[in-house]
Amino acid sequence: MSIPVVRHITWRLLFISLLFLSPLVLADRMDSYQIGSHGQANITYPSWFKESFNDLREDLNDAKESGKRGIIVFFSQKNCNHCQAFIDTTLNDPVTRERTRRQYDVIGLDIFNDIEVVDVNGTRTTIADFAENSRARLTPTLIFYGVENQVLVKIVGFYPPEKFNMVLDYIEGNHFRQEKLGHYLRSRSTSAGVEAKRVEFDYVLFARPPHIMDRSRVRASRPLMVLFDNANCEPCVRFHERVLSNEEVRRSMSGFDAVQLDMDDDASRIIIPDGRAMTPRQWAAELQLGYDVALVFFDEDGKEVHRLDAETGKDRMAGSLDYVLEKAYQRHKQFLRWRRENAIKKQSS
Repeated sequence: MSIPVVRHITWRLLFISLLFLSPLVLADRMDSYQIGSHGQANITYPSWFKESFNDLREDLNDAKESGKRGIIVFFSQKNCNHCQAFIDTTLNDPVTRERTRRQYDVIGLDIFNDIEVVDVNGTRTTIADFAENSRARLTPTLIFYGVENQVLVKIVGFYPPEKFNMVLDYIEGNHFRQEKLGHYLRSRSTSAGVEAKRVEFDYVLFARPPHIMDRSRVRASRPLMVLFDNANCEPCVRFHERVLSNEEVRRSMSGFDAVQLDMDDDASRIIIPDGRAMTPRQWAAELQLGYDVALVFFDEDGKEVHRLDAETGKDRMAGSLDYVLEKAYQRHKQFLRWRRENAIKKQSS
């Protein structure tokens, strides 16, 4: 057999082995959470999650007696690929798993479950209402409670192990007392040498400054969508390249007044929907945005009606645009419940 033929066979075998044995090596790291087709993941909580009797006040007492920092409520729903990926990828990382178990009891709750739960303050409610009152409107949502019943931090969406460990650092170092999570994560990522392509302002989809979004005096004719991103941001680049490039998304966005802001910009002056003047960084902090890229939606009167403060894919973005354009929030406060009911209607029609 000639040498060129041998080389050809060798490279072909190597390619096949990589394809079947290590698919994530070839895939973008954030594609790893796309488990199966949409809505096909079956959520299975790890055996080390606490078996709660749905009394979070007692769960906090147990955590306190065990010398732990508190509890983590892991809000999920059936058929949530992002939730299962968080479990399989992040909470299954040996270092992250051990660190989490040592400091917290983790309790899994389905946001659509209507059984009774006692919240951390002793109030009896349903899990669904508790999720809504906690503004757990996307899954997964993780809420960290300290042993004194206080919310330490809330995160939404998929966080890879290294980023989730930064959240644990944030709490351990008591940084939550003087610094917002989003700013902390961005500053640590930058100082760690994480590099990303710069996100440029897109004045095709978004309005040019100055940004005067005041809706307190005169009702606007269209809803408002505000995109917060920043310059050195890998998720921001993914969002622009994979989501905002989609034709369906771009068509739906034409029904909005759209503004793009750098959430680290502390120099520019903007007028926010309630008429006040501030910088984008001040507004992002006031909105308590926690992720690198976030979208906040307002109605024609300037009232916030929806937000995506997490890694967002095309389907969730398109659904969010429809949710606001159709004013579905007037009937359904819970975006995911609206999406589930829409899916059921389509299956039955």
